[in-house]
Amino acid sequence: MMRVTSFLMVHRPERILCYLPEMSDDMLQNISDGKCPEQLKVYQDAYGTYDVAGFFVLPKELQKQTGQATVVGIECKKNVFDFSTDPSVATIVLPANDIIIQSLAFEKVLTADIFPEMIQYVKEQKNDMSHKYQFIDDGLSIVFPSEDKLRIISEIKWKEEAKRFRADSVETYTKEELFQKAFREPITGYYNWAWISERIRSYYLDGIEEYCFVHFDIKDFKMINELFSHSIADAHLRRVTEAIERHKDWIYFGARCDNDNFALMIKDMPEAEIEEKLYSFFDEISELKESPGYNIYYRCGVACMRTAMNTGEIVADCAKLAQAFGQGINVTEVNFYNNQIYDNLLWGKQLKAYLNTAIEQDEFLVYLQPKMDIYKEKVVGAEALVRWYYKHKEFMTPYRFISYLELDDSIIKVDQLVLKKVCEKLKEWKEQGYQLCPVSVNLSRKHMEINNLAEKLAEIVDEYGIDHSYIEFELTESAAYENQAYMISVLVDLKKHGFQISMDDFGTGYSSFALLKEMPLDTLKIDKSFVDLISATKDSQKIQVILRHIISMAKELGVHCIAEGAEEYDQVLTLKALGCDTVQGYFYSKPISTEDFEEKYLK
Repeated sequence: MMRVTSFLMVHRPERILCYLPEMSDDMLQNISDGKCPEQLKVYQDAYGTYDVAGFFVLPKELQKQTGQATVVGIECKKNVFDFSTDPSVATIVLPANDIIIQSLAFEKVLTADIFPEMIQYVKEQKNDMSHKYQFIDDGLSIVFPSEDKLRIISEIKWKEEAKRFRADSVETYTKEELFQKAFREPITGYYNWAWISERIRSYYLDGIEEYCFVHFDIKDFKMINELFSHSIADAHLRRVTEAIERHKDWIYFGARCDNDNFALMIKDMPEAEIEEKLYSFFDEISELKESPGYNIYYRCGVACMRTAMNTGEIVADCAKLAQAFGQGINVTEVNFYNNQIYDNLLWGKQLKAYLNTAIEQDEFLVYLQPKMDIYKEKVVGAEALVRWYYKHKEFMTPYRFISYLELDDSIIKVDQLVLKKVCEKLKEWKEQGYQLCPVSVNLSRKHMEINNLAEKLAEIVDEYGIDHSYIEFELTESAAYENQAYMISVLVDLKKHGFQISMDDFGTGYSSFALLKEMPLDTLKIDKSFVDLISATKDSQKIQVILRHIISMAKELGVHCIAEGAEEYDQVLTLKALGCDTVQGYFYSKPISTEDFEEKYLK
């Protein structure tokens, strides 16, 4: 039986096929077991050899020249060997062409009479295998063994859309040039993933007993390209590789893998020592040289052989898992792989895989937390907060799932679902004659990156006939700070469509008062961490001074100020004395269902 396992398109230049004119079933089986015939061993590992010895089912034109349909041979570069030294080895020129590689699991004992069955299988499957490319003649031209698989290589017609696959002829390159092309990437000139992956597999040959693998990337590297230019971004990539070379006392090998991703093999040390060295390393390259003051942050994962092997995982993959666990914005993170990280990421993958089903099953619920006017003791708005009734068995707070969905565009589906449910409920209340109040809906960073966001959100709201002024979009301070110019343009566009804008978690990030003057904000939400310290004996007076200035500044800018997280009466009284007139917190109400909100505040 055969099973398709992979699909790949490559290009090979003109080359010499050295083959054995006589072939037996024993020879076929030896080849399938990875044994090279004695006559071909001289070419097996030599420079200029393209692949291991294998089976070749020849195209029709070559069958006429050789008088054989199938041969055992090996591909070699032209003009490298003296192919006339062994009279038992025949040669023929293989034309330069583009080929498709099909990997098939082959579970039968290999003998010559199997080839017709194999060819027929490829013919029957070619529509599924060839995609938009077309097979020539009988479809099959060459067969190679590779471990427990046979690679079926088929010629294809040359098409315009396939030209990007064409490689330069290796005839023009020296051995050193080929090494450079294979194992160094062009922007930095540093080693690439192919090079360090070889070191991973054969670390013991370098006298390394155990190592730790590090994988890291540059946070928001795209922004550096956009704000400063590709040349400046590339220059920083080179500075990273230079920093790696400066630390050869504890770094065995380093490589730039792709884009802004780097890999390191480092000495096996206690975690605390690794952490110290890595943070010091990142500190060296934490500032953009061409723009002093522009900070650069990194997301890093570390896995040690002892940890990864105990879990049955590949070390490099474990480091990448740990790297993916980093979620901070304006901070460098070093995360070590452990079973908890693996479990968390596995949980995240399960959530994402189940997300569409959960939406279809209406498992997401919207809760509302009222915003209270301190002076009037009246509800003046509400914040929409999502809950996940997971498989209709367990209520999950956002802390159980939001961070996992924010790793990719999955969070956008939830954002839009919450908005639709809010609009649906506002429409229902409007039809019942209730006095509506604005409801704030959170906008994730991923959602903010969508093109024409304001227009798309307006389309959703308009479906329910809701006035845009009743929808307030909240974004966190950290999200606002990131790529400021772009974020401000998005907020301006939202304001033009009549939506209200609120900045959540103010005081926890990096925003400046100057930035606030530029942002079209309606509301500033003071973070709960400030409210918690109001009652603290030690810092109470300092916190009150800070809050008084924030509230005063907001009023001068014409921005409404809300304090969130008030849980005690003394906190509410202090906020009132400081000039804050609106509070959101457990003192008045925890988040409640839309039905309870209607019953308690609208009727």
